[in-house]
Amino acid sequence: MPFVIVEREETLVAGLAVRSPKRALGKARDKALEKTWSTLLAQNVDRPLASAYVDHAPEISSYYTQIVGYECSSIDQVGRGHVVSRIAAGTYAKFSSVGTFPDLFDALWGQIHDAEESQQIQRSFTGDFEFYPHAFGIDLYVAIVPPATRQGQ
Repeated sequence: MPFVIVEREETLVAGLAVRSPKRALGKARDKALEKTWSTLLAQNVDRPLASAYVDHAPEISSYYTQIVGYECSSIDQVGRGHVVSRIAAGTYAKFSSVGTFPDLFDALWGQIHDAEESQQIQRSFTGDFEFYPHAFGIDLYVAIVPPATRQGQ
C-alpha cells in the first residue's frame, strides 16, 4: 500500500521503555521487546495502543529506546510507573497495513526502506511511532523532512 504525507500535532505516547541498541528497526526479533509488550498487555491498558521510537543513534542507524504503550492526550492519563515520550509535531509519512504479526511489521519497514531508497522520503529521525487501530492493523508514522524543504528541490 502506498504511503501518504501528513502533518501531525505533537503526540504523547506513554508506557514501558525498552532499550534495544543491537536491533535495527524491522530486523531481527527482540525478546526484550516481546517481553515488554506482554507486560504492558497484561496491565489491561484502556487507551489506544501505540509505540514510540526515541533517542535516535546515527551510529547504528536506529533508535536506542522504544516506548511500548498507548497514546494519551495529557500527562494526567499516564499510568503509574509508566514513562511518557513526546513525538514532535511535524511532517510524517504514514504507512498503513493490515495482516498478522510479525509479517505485517516486516512488510511495513520494507516499504519505508523502499521509499527511502527511491528518494520518495527523507527521514528526519526526530521520532517515529506506531498506532494500532485494531489487533490486525498498524499505522506507522515516520518523521520526514518536508518535501518542499528537502535538499535538491
